[in-house]
Amino acid sequence: MLAQHPFTSKINLIRTRLTLWIIGILAIGFLLLVLITFLIAHSLLVRLTIERLQQNVTSLSDAFGQENPGTNLTLVHNQLDAFSTSKSYLQYQNLQGRPIASSKNMGKLILPLAQLKSAIQANRVIQDVPFNKSSFMMYGHVVVVKGKVQGYILSAYNITDNNAIDLLLTLQYSGIVIILTLAAISVWLLVRHIMLRPLEHLANAASQIAMTRDHSLRLHIGKRPDEINRLAQNINSMLYSLEDAYQQMQHINDLQRSFLADVSHELRTPLTIMLSSLDLMKKEQGRDPEFQANALENIHSETERMARMVTRLLMLARTDAGASFAREPLLIVDIINEACRQSSPSSRTIQLECQGFEIIEDAVVAGNADYLKQVFLILLENAYKYTLDDGKVTVIAAIQRQQVAISISDTGIGIPSDDLASLFERFYRAKNARTQPGMGLGLSIAKSIIEQHNGTIRVESILTQGSCFTISLPLLNE
Repeated sequence: MLAQHPFTSKINLIRTRLTLWIIGILAIGFLLLVLITFLIAHSLLVRLTIERLQQNVTSLSDAFGQENPGTNLTLVHNQLDAFSTSKSYLQYQNLQGRPIASSKNMGKLILPLAQLKSAIQANRVIQDVPFNKSSFMMYGHVVVVKGKVQGYILSAYNITDNNAIDLLLTLQYSGIVIILTLAAISVWLLVRHIMLRPLEHLANAASQIAMTRDHSLRLHIGKRPDEINRLAQNINSMLYSLEDAYQQMQHINDLQRSFLADVSHELRTPLTIMLSSLDLMKKEQGRDPEFQANALENIHSETERMARMVTRLLMLARTDAGASFAREPLLIVDIINEACRQSSPSSRTIQLECQGFEIIEDAVVAGNADYLKQVFLILLENAYKYTLDDGKVTVIAAIQRQQVAISISDTGIGIPSDDLASLFERFYRAKNARTQPGMGLGLSIAKSIIEQHNGTIRVESILTQGSCFTISLPLLNE
């Protein structure tokens, strides 16, 4: 991984980006405020200037109209000077536009009467009039003496250099700089020491969990119902899930190790018997036909046992892969009879009793013969395995509600009640069954196959008295 520049790493921090965002928003807000304030202030200043301009000119026009201004030019000059300022110019012109009197700041300048006549008639102020290399606001008014127009009072206000507006902008921009500086410092302190401090605690706690790999550790949750506490709660929920998943994975790994050991044992036992039988047959060299027949029978029996085991492992793999199988109409009684024949142990004194088979002689189901036979083999083998000698295994067939029901019961050791809920889970074995060889896969495979045939399987058991497994499959000919 490439090392980041220290400045880049600081920019990537949430508090830095958050501070910059807030300062940026404040800056835009203040600039908009300044712009709006400037526009309003400028409008007000222009309006005040226009009103003052009109008021001065109107006052002079009224004063000149009461007495003939041509009789006392000194008084006219004094009045024009009284109303003029450093930026405001006043001039009294005759009807031809020649100046009669001007304020002192006018010098020899002559205001353009020709440009103002239309505005004088409309009694309005003209803005941005170029005059004497500057921009002026101009206004004029007629001087009427005894009902006759004697001349014009013209006023010009220099708007090129507006010191009031410049001062206002300077103050506003200076205030913005000071306010933004104080706001940046305040926001940075607020974000660093108050708002994001809980996030730093979360980051430190998460780093500790990652370093120690202790999934039992949890993040501290504060009292305030804010987003950071909700984040901590979500992380804690995730840690609970991770801890559960880790424990389940450990449990599955333990089960898989046990499964591999059981499979190795289950495969090694028939192979050992077969190899021993073959060695004895080789040494005997056919001198004892009875011994040879018994040895071949043992080899055949163990071969069938291995074949069934491999078949079940293959079914397990296909079930995990979600592979489908061919379905066809089947006489269920034929499948059950074949399973009873193959599963009956020749070396045990256990009675097998079949009831109700005549009821299901014509019962047809849709399914796969090999898969269904494996289900019945699994249940019958378990019944024989956990039933003592001189015990009894009973297979009962019946028709119930458009379904064929097959019950396989035994007089064996039974199943503890607290094991019944988990009995069909993969690799699970009841506590009192772990003394017998097995992998804990048979009932899981049986349940999966029956469910793929749209059927059900259930179990009832009484400890030390026996168990009863009942399979229900939908009939095809009902």
